[in-house]
Amino acid sequence: MLRLQGDLQGPLVLNTPGLQVEAQGATLRGTQGHTLVLNAPGIRVRGLRVVGAGPSSDFFDPHAGVYLEGCEGCLLEGLEVEGAPTAVRLENSPGAKVRGIKARGMGEAPGVLAYRSPGVQVEGSELSGFMDGIYLEYTPEARILENRLLDHARYAWHVMLSWGVEVRGNLSFGNGVGSAIMHGAENRVVGNRFLGERAPIAYGLLVQGERGTAVEANLFGENTIGLVLMDSQGVLVRANRFEENGTALRITRERGENSAQVMANVFQGNLYDLLVDDPKAKAEVVGNAYDRAPGLPVPHLPTSSFALLLARQPELSLFALSPGVLLWEGAEAQVPGLRLLALADPRPTPLPRKRAAPAAPLLLGLLGGALWWRWRV
Repeated sequence: MLRLQGDLQGPLVLNTPGLQVEAQGATLRGTQGHTLVLNAPGIRVRGLRVVGAGPSSDFFDPHAGVYLEGCEGCLLEGLEVEGAPTAVRLENSPGAKVRGIKARGMGEAPGVLAYRSPGVQVEGSELSGFMDGIYLEYTPEARILENRLLDHARYAWHVMLSWGVEVRGNLSFGNGVGSAIMHGAENRVVGNRFLGERAPIAYGLLVQGERGTAVEANLFGENTIGLVLMDSQGVLVRANRFEENGTALRITRERGENSAQVMANVFQGNLYDLLVDDPKAKAEVVGNAYDRAPGLPVPHLPTSSFALLLARQPELSLFALSPGVLLWEGAEAQVPGLRLLALADPRPTPLPRKRAAPAAPLLLGLLGGALWWRWRV
């Protein structure tokens, strides 16, 4: 057992396997390199305040308040980190846990950065003001649980090239873009809240290049776009709530094709429930609830030809709520064109109308976002 007290100057390197460090009230300060370095298995550090680190804010090679390398099964609990480009950086540290930390960043590097560390867990922490709140790469079977991720310059959380990852119970709010899970397989995004991502190119969640990933029981509220599926196969979108978004669900393509099951979701108060900008997409849409569905046992079309046109002519966003377009969409919902029949929900549940989404900011966001989607490739 190592007890830390008072004000200490880093860097401090700990390399004793199984060492337990108690630091209630202690502060470790650093200005060069990583301030606290753990490089042996099973080390546990609790209650430490870490202030500062070296100057490097390179996204993939930043200086960190706490750096774990070869630290299998290590634990960081109840730490506070400030004034460091990255709060916690983990490499080759399978099964390490970061629990209950608080950190605010400087907007240029990730808050928690994990690389090649299978089974890492980031839980019950509050991160704000970094480039990405949490960034994982080549880190399968990781767990991102019950965190608050606020006001990051880009993503609240960002998972890359990983599989079997569980993202559960997190709150993402007011970030520059949203959250993203990319180029992995068999991942699960369950029971999260994606709220207030309303910049022109913002979305609650981007699922890109994924295979067999599930997005279930999440809340997408007041985002420019709630959920984007891009170049992803076999995605399950089930039991989510989409409330007061510009576009609730967008299926689009960059290089590949999409297939998805969209089942048992709630669409209420969105400007558009579904926009499919991929003529080859295979989307099974069944058993969802809509505030635009008729109160009759007939199929409901949660999109329109205007919505498809909007994807190709984004400047038309300004007319989205005009009387003519509303009349057009209302008529088309009753007699959908052959091209759109494949997207009709055969078993819709009607919902009462909710108050309309705040039109002006969402329309501006839709216009900016649509322009970006159009010209990004």
